[in-house]
Amino acid sequence: MRRTGAAVLSAILAAAAGWCLADEGGGPDAGIVFFNGEDLSGWSGNEGFWSVEDGAIVGSSERPVAKNEFIWSEVPVADFHLVVDVKLTPDKRNAGIQFRSRKVDDHGQAHGYQADVGAGFWGKLYHEHGRGKLDWDDRAAGAVKPGGWNRYEILAVGDRIWTAINGTLCVAIRDPGGERSGQIALQIHSGPPQTVRYRGLRLTHDPPVELAGMGEAELDAKLTVLGEPPARPKGQTKAGD
Repeated sequence: MRRTGAAVLSAILAAAAGWCLADEGGGPDAGIVFFNGEDLSGWSGNEGFWSVEDGAIVGSSERPVAKNEFIWSEVPVADFHLVVDVKLTPDKRNAGIQFRSRKVDDHGQAHGYQADVGAGFWGKLYHEHGRGKLDWDDRAAGAVKPGGWNRYEILAVGDRIWTAINGTLCVAIRDPGGERSGQIALQIHSGPPQTVRYRGLRLTHDPPVELAGMGEAELDAKLTVLGEPPARPKGQTKAGD
């Protein structure tokens, strides 16, 4: 797509200011600021838990957290690609990235998909206040940097969902009965004191199907349909066959 000189200049200035844009991709919200890197404009959450530091959205509590806390983006999503760097301290705590989700009460609790964060949870897919564990394999184990920054990517197109951490494919599912649209929210999990930082957020609407160095055909070949057993490699039989 050809951009005007003004559009290119705006993108450069936004990047210099630490802004994160919802990329052009044909969606109704193309080109709007997703996170401006300076304050929580366009986001809503309960007071006392959320702030912005050094261009990152920070969720923190020095006391035990009674309930899961979420900060919600006002930008709706359907088919999208999200990139965000996440750092959880200590790593044995738990957090997550909600997507295609909605609020279920005045406190801001979430219903919908969650890309999980934390030791034993990184790279797993959960359905918050709904169906629970959707993809609970531990594919991210060798890719995560405990206590450091980890690049999380979420790609959702139609009923297909993929995630990757630091370039390693984690989730690859087809969920015919799942949500196709909703909102994005960032989580602090209930429990002991913790700090989670989310930076470098970049959202693309109606993205190409590319992730972890793979194109659409290769990514489709990795898919498992929820509710169906995983396909066995050719020539492999079940015990007793």
